[in-house]
Amino acid sequence: MFGKDQKSSASCFEECHSISEVPGKIVLKSIGLVQYTLKGVAGDAPKEMEGVFEGLLDAARKAGGNSVIKVQLVAGSYQQQGSGWHMSYVVAYGEAVVLQDKASYEALSGSVRAADAARS
Repeated sequence: MFGKDQKSSASCFEECHSISEVPGKIVLKSIGLVQYTLKGVAGDAPKEMEGVFEGLLDAARKAGGNSVIKVQLVAGSYQQQGSGWHMSYVVAYGEAVVLQDKASYEALSGSVRAADAARS
């Protein structure tokens, strides 16, 4: 499962979140559901799982987002056309969004409010 010489694997994907509200960030825009499917998972599974999150984030970026929230994974296997061989798959899905740092958003909002007040 981990390859010949690997006993463990770790990765961090800062733009993929399993929660709906990211501390210190604000959702500016919700784009919609994105998903990524990986079939035939075998061999170096941890490295392939990195590809799942990268694929999910790439789908979000192509749709105009910069992050994915509410990320879920579904995994399973099925028999390939009655051959006796079992194929494994992983489906990752979540909501593509545009996130911004809360502090920079509040600073920008404050500047806009000040400009509006000066015009009044």
